[in-house]
Amino acid sequence: MEKNEKQRNRSLSNLPLDVIGNILSKLPVKCLLQWRCVCKAWRDLISDPQFAKSHLEHFIIQETLMLIERSTYVVHYDMLNGVVEDLDCPVTPCFPYVWLNIVGSCNGLLCINPCIYPKNNGLVLWNPSTRELRELPGTPIEFPTRSRKCLSTLYGFGYDSFADDYKLVRVVAFATESYETEVKLYSLRTNSWKRIEDFPYSVPNKCHGIFVSGALHWLVSSEDDLVCTYFVTSLDLAEEKYGLLQLPDYESGQSYCEIGVLGGCLCMYRFVSDITFEVWFMREYGMIESWTKFSITVPHITGMENFVHVKPLCCTENGQIILRVGRKKLVMYSPKEELFRYLLFHGMSEHSVAVTYVESLVSPYNFNVLGR
Repeated sequence: MEKNEKQRNRSLSNLPLDVIGNILSKLPVKCLLQWRCVCKAWRDLISDPQFAKSHLEHFIIQETLMLIERSTYVVHYDMLNGVVEDLDCPVTPCFPYVWLNIVGSCNGLLCINPCIYPKNNGLVLWNPSTRELRELPGTPIEFPTRSRKCLSTLYGFGYDSFADDYKLVRVVAFATESYETEVKLYSLRTNSWKRIEDFPYSVPNKCHGIFVSGALHWLVSSEDDLVCTYFVTSLDLAEEKYGLLQLPDYESGQSYCEIGVLGGCLCMYRFVSDITFEVWFMREYGMIESWTKFSITVPHITGMENFVHVKPLCCTENGQIILRVGRKKLVMYSPKEELFRYLLFHGMSEHSVAVTYVESLVSPYNFNVLGR
């Protein structure tokens, strides 16, 4: 058997390098990490940032669900094959805090803030597929003269395809009458922070920015006669300019809204009654008329009484939606059959953090050799 394996490797090695690259770019990351040992040429090819881009194009739609338990225990769930695997989270030894704050997920890189305190600057980039970890430099908060108190500190993480650069945005809101803000942007390519235009609208809700179509998005609310109105503020990472996105024409009221990503589309979700959960997709980014709605009727099932907080996490390839229900449950919902199914993971608790990512070879180090 070893002889046959060596013969196959020798036959592949005799092919032109571009042909080999095309073949290898369609293989899972785990295989590629093993095949780097075949020869120096293969190791150099698989480690090349351009190869990582080609590989990402084949796997960008295959999301993987991850649960991080108290920053020490990680569960990797392959939605394509239904395989559960335990991983080690390398953030824990450096940052032994109670839980991890997932800032964002983009192209296989997770941006993590290991501390809940806003003055902490210990953010990291982690690729769970390759296990590469990079600590990011901190930046001080520039307080206005009228306040030394932060109301909130939010982040957003995404990719600028024009500059081929990953960018991290920090939005700090201060306790002043006009709710002043400070916005800073970190570039992975330059390994540096800079201040950009302050947040132009109302302070965003306490959620990190959602990355879709080259821009970060925050849900912003305003109250008029006790009626809460929501809208979305966007920040284009290439132009570093703000914009507004109109939400769908829905019946406003007291129901709480959130935004997220499903199937690569910006989405908004909310409860409209005790048993009805509403999800809106923006199927064409920036096109208001493309908002599409579907509703989920929540069944009265034992163990699902606390359905007060639901968060759509991701879509599977066959159109099913994985939802986080309350704090301790994951549910797979099939829109066609209108059926719910529990996803059982050992060790899941109310402290578990759920996040989706794409398995990739993207390295947090390939953009700035000085930061290595």
